[in-house]
Amino acid sequence: MLDLSSRTGGTIIAGLGVVLSAFHARTAVLLRDAPVTAAVDGVLPLALSAALVFAGAQMARGRLVSDQFVERTLAWVGVGGLAVVVATGWLFAHFFTRDALPPGPELTLLNAATFGSLVGYLVGVYDARRRRQQLRADQLRHVNDTLRIATQEVVDADDRTELEWRVCERLQESSTYESAWIGRYEPGATVVRPDAWAGFDDEYYESLVVTIDEDDPLGQGLAGCALRTGEVQCSQDVSADPSMEPWRDMIDSYGVASIAVVPIVDGDAVVGLLSVYADRPFVFDEPERTVLAELGETIGHAIASLRAREQLRQRERELTNQNRHLEEFASVVSHDLRNPLNVAQGSVTLEREEGDSDALRRAADALDRMDELVDEILTMARTGQTVSEFERVDLEAVAREAWETTQTASAGLDVDGSLETVSGDASRIRELFENLYRNAVEHSPTDPDSRARRDAVEHGSATSESTPSRREADSGDGSDAVTVTVGPMDGGFYVADDGPGIPESDRDAVFEAGFSTSEQGTGFGLNIVRSIADAHGWDVSVTESERGGARFEFTGVAVVDDGAERDAPAE
Repeated sequence: MLDLSSRTGGTIIAGLGVVLSAFHARTAVLLRDAPVTAAVDGVLPLALSAALVFAGAQMARGRLVSDQFVERTLAWVGVGGLAVVVATGWLFAHFFTRDALPPGPELTLLNAATFGSLVGYLVGVYDARRRRQQLRADQLRHVNDTLRIATQEVVDADDRTELEWRVCERLQESSTYESAWIGRYEPGATVVRPDAWAGFDDEYYESLVVTIDEDDPLGQGLAGCALRTGEVQCSQDVSADPSMEPWRDMIDSYGVASIAVVPIVDGDAVVGLLSVYADRPFVFDEPERTVLAELGETIGHAIASLRAREQLRQRERELTNQNRHLEEFASVVSHDLRNPLNVAQGSVTLEREEGDSDALRRAADALDRMDELVDEILTMARTGQTVSEFERVDLEAVAREAWETTQTASAGLDVDGSLETVSGDASRIRELFENLYRNAVEHSPTDPDSRARRDAVEHGSATSESTPSRREADSGDGSDAVTVTVGPMDGGFYVADDGPGIPESDRDAVFEAGFSTSEQGTGFGLNIVRSIADAHGWDVSVTESERGGARFEFTGVAVVDDGAERDAPAE
């Protein structure tokens, strides 16, 4: 194989045409006194040889025949010219046997050679195109099969390393490619080395180095250019590619004839390189480069997906540890703190039975306060855990159930019947409503506890003697009682009241643990509300209601549609 380029082959054909043209032009001049003979033996062959010159020039520009078929086309030119010359010589032989050899046999043979060469060229162009179409079809079939297999490996891989090795192995196993390797690239890196490979000895890949610097000879090859441009780079004939000089000896020793380097991209960023080797030249034409570019994008998307999955697994591990710590904390509070608290409460109760006093009453109130705080802390530990199992929750029913289990004094509830069924944890959603109800009632002017606090301030006393009973509070006419409304809104629901509301300056802080505008409040109620919302993936905010009270809005709520439960919202 001479490995001639289309420029070289076209020059040979054009040169042949020039030589023939010069001879036929001379013949036409010599026969100018015989116009018919000059036309047949001079002008017509001259036109054919001129056509050969034109065809050679077109071929040299790469317009008619690609490099891989130059030698085959030259062979057709030689065979065509020789075939016609032989046929003409056979006719001369026939005439010679009859002693009637026509005059000027040399000129006739040369004319025949000109005609045969042009015919051979035309046949060669046709043959080259037909074979190119066949090769392209075969290559695309192989590439598509390889891409399908490689894409399946991309889908099945569990981590990036496994993905890279599988893709290299699949590409190397195809009939089109001899070798493949993948190198990772991190922003700011100056050198890229193979991280996964298949096809050649390990020593080849371990010694391979590519730099990013375009001024470095090791960065001027296909890989360096692919990293800088983010586009597929090909060398259709490695032996004639000067950019491959630094790796020439290595490549020649393994019989590599053509190379394609594919950037692995994630969005606009290059995250790696896929280099594919073939033992034949001119393998990577435009359709194949397009398919390989799609493979590079597919691998890049898979790497991004694997990275996201790993981050999700890490987040799940963190949440699992967080839930475990919360459970341990709840256990400590429940057993190690509640037990001595119960002992203290029992002791104070016994002492008050023998003789009550202000000090004992204050101690009892403090112990009750501690017991309430323990309950709130345990609720926070439980509700703060992420919801892992979602169920269908009828918001209207749960809102009414929560009202029945909450001390609401003379307050009223108004639930909109158009509330939808949502996806969540029913028990925790009920706790959310209970805490919002308590918050509305405890800050209501008609709440017995808040009224007791006002009376204590007015009379200078904070003892329990000034606190009216629930029965006394419920016996009022309720004209000033707070009303709580639960209704739907775009993307969720709201809980509003017509109480005193929350000052705008406090709205950013009300969800913080320990924050309370009441001296008797624990400061955990609204923090529990936010924890439950976060556990469901909801957003919660507070604003002013239409009647001047507080309005809590929950958005990002997954609604159960047409009897089918939607997926839980992602964090």
